[in-house]
Amino acid sequence: MAQECQAEACAIQSCLSKNNYNESRCAAAVKDLYACCAAMYARAEAAGEIKEGAKSESCPIPSVVARKMKQFGKEA
Repeated sequence: MAQECQAEACAIQSCLSKNNYNESRCAAAVKDLYACCAAMYARAEAAGEIKEGAKSESCPIPSVVARKMKQFGKEA
């Protein structure tokens, strides 16, 4: 679980660097990261491997991911 979404996290950094740190130009990359994190946490929860304090090197905690996914109009 620790590095599952690392590629998506790196894509955000790359996008920000290429776009002079204009966050609005990297919205798709941010959504991709949160979608990856939501899927990763869902798999971990289904396997009984997750708690609210779960940590990932590339993802925020599960409650933050769930809140962002709701903002994007998708259930986590």
